[in-house]
Amino acid sequence: MRYKYILLLIMGLLVQSILAQDNERVLSTSMFHSHQRLFLAPVDGWLFRQGNDASWANENIDLTGWKKFNPTELNANMEDETGRVEGWFRLKIKLDNSFKDIPLSISRDLWAATDIYVNGELFHSFGDTGNPYKAYNPILKYPESITLAPGKEYLIAIHFVDYETTFTQREIRLQPRNLQNIVCLTGPDYVKRVTEDYKWTHIYGTLSISISFLLFFLFWLLVFLNPGQRIFQLIAWVTSFTLIAAVAGFFNTFFEISYPLEKLRYLVTITFQPISTLFGLLILEWVLTKKISKLGKIIFACVMITNPFAHLFSISIPFGISFTAMLGYVVYLLYVHRKNIHGALWAVVAATLAPTIAAFIYINIHKYSLDIFYEYEKPMSSLLTLSGPLFLLIYISIRFKEILKDVSDEAQKVLNITEEKKEILANQNILLEQQVTERTSELKTSLENLKSTQSQLIQSEKMASLGELTAGIAHEIQNPLNFVNNFSEVSAELVDEMNEEIEQGNMEDVKEIAVDIKQNLEKINHHGNRAGEIVKGMLQHSRTSSGKKDATDISALADEYLRLAYHGLRAKDKSFNATLKTDFDEKIGKIDIIPQDIGRVILNLITNAFYAVNEKKKQAPEDYEPTVKVSTRKKGPEIQINVEDNGMGIPSEIKDKLFQPFFTTKPTGQGTGLGLSLSYDIIKAHGGEIKVKSKEGAGTEFIIKLPV
Repeated sequence: MRYKYILLLIMGLLVQSILAQDNERVLSTSMFHSHQRLFLAPVDGWLFRQGNDASWANENIDLTGWKKFNPTELNANMEDETGRVEGWFRLKIKLDNSFKDIPLSISRDLWAATDIYVNGELFHSFGDTGNPYKAYNPILKYPESITLAPGKEYLIAIHFVDYETTFTQREIRLQPRNLQNIVCLTGPDYVKRVTEDYKWTHIYGTLSISISFLLFFLFWLLVFLNPGQRIFQLIAWVTSFTLIAAVAGFFNTFFEISYPLEKLRYLVTITFQPISTLFGLLILEWVLTKKISKLGKIIFACVMITNPFAHLFSISIPFGISFTAMLGYVVYLLYVHRKNIHGALWAVVAATLAPTIAAFIYINIHKYSLDIFYEYEKPMSSLLTLSGPLFLLIYISIRFKEILKDVSDEAQKVLNITEEKKEILANQNILLEQQVTERTSELKTSLENLKSTQSQLIQSEKMASLGELTAGIAHEIQNPLNFVNNFSEVSAELVDEMNEEIEQGNMEDVKEIAVDIKQNLEKINHHGNRAGEIVKGMLQHSRTSSGKKDATDISALADEYLRLAYHGLRAKDKSFNATLKTDFDEKIGKIDIIPQDIGRVILNLITNAFYAVNEKKKQAPEDYEPTVKVSTRKKGPEIQINVEDNGMGIPSEIKDKLFQPFFTTKPTGQGTGLGLSLSYDIIKAHGGEIKVKSKEGAGTEFIIKLPV
């Protein structure tokens, strides 16, 4: 039994000795990768133990419980209930003489926190592995210088702590291709590479953000200036998403950010970068078909949904299918509309294909060669971000040039036509001048004839209204003439009586008879003057207006023309009867008007009113009573004359035509169509206005307003 324990002890010592021997690796500069970088994680010989004990950094410890385990084999399945993945790695290394006189450094490219020990002494802490935990931000960090002598053995011990969550992006998940950068031994060329990376990262970042902002400002300005252009709106949204993607993509290179903020930044970047790329598809479809199809929207949605799963969880197949469908649809659009693609449209094609091809290259380089990816990540990211908007800017520029060329070509065509016509016009000028002279002569003759015709028409209208008055005037003048005749006969008889009394010597009777004769003569004179006034008024109405205004009693004028018009119509039609109503304002007094002109207007309106009620009488029931009302009122600085009837009324569709020359509702031969037109002009010449109110079947009211 004792031998058995001794045998087991010897075997354990042998295993420990073997582990110790296998744990040591000789490193050579031939193991350097690009820029003098030697990845220590993939090197064989690492020992690993999960958990934490500060003594595990010491050189001489019991290695029982340790196992051969490469750092690239770490995975999320090793996390505890809090999601913490923690353990220690140990590796013995020896540098050969190829490292002589080469200054070395230790670099890290993973967000996990690590404490690195060399021969039991803490070399450097990348982040904080304790509580509270703090991730290490590896972006644009210079390596930490370390002194290692060739030919001497060194123990590298690493305390590793990481937290991997559901939303840890694939670039920093615990995967072999990411974990190979957990710790690297670097030479001076790597320091130069980091310096160059600093410079170019900031250059690309500044250019990407600046150009994105300028494009964003430019295209939204175009939208503001051209709100109806849908293409400008689509491109403006592309530049908006591009600006967000550019800021998110390079934000972490200008500011030191925390691990949670890095996750948010990454999520924003992977969301908005494909949006700006996918909008190229929508814009291509728009310029080719003038619409965005349902299929285009579905492809857009599928790529947007599958993209986060590919970048966050490395579930790439759905994204690959959606991306392939997008490429297929782009090819389909280009094939179907290939004959229509020319000029500026090629820039839209490039704006769609360039970021698509850049995204394809970006994804595949990241998948198959991380060295090349990290080397050219910034220019590829800038190309992916800016290529679409820049080609769209080129499209707008070429399109403007094409529009200007089209305008210039059209202008040149017009100029050529103009030049051709100049010669024709020059030859025709002489002929035209002759024709103009002849036509001018003809126009003069026509104008004179027109003036003559116009005068005749106006005179005709006057005579027509005079005809309306003739019968009324005859009726009015008959009364004073009867008086004159009667008193003349009586006076003749009185003269005979006076002669008889003279012969008889009755002088008193003679005197009485002489007084009676004198009274008769006065009455004859009065009624003769009355007849003269009537004749004077008739002459004033018939002759051309002098244009001189006289103080006139407007109410008396209206009353006179109302009676004259009524008696005139009665003389022509004995069966006509109408109720005449007057309502005159006695406070008006006299106003300055041209009486014959205003009288002509009043007569015209009253005559039309009598015509309207007479026509309705022919169709209306027996109890219908034709009524015409004339009234005057003083309203502020105006005199208002109203002529109202209860006739047929005026249809609304012809109300606007009433004051047009030659427009009449009377049968042919019964009206000239000039009465209301002349009335309108006369009232306007007096500084007033004439309006009409009418209800079809109920009557019409004309309103004349004259300034006092």
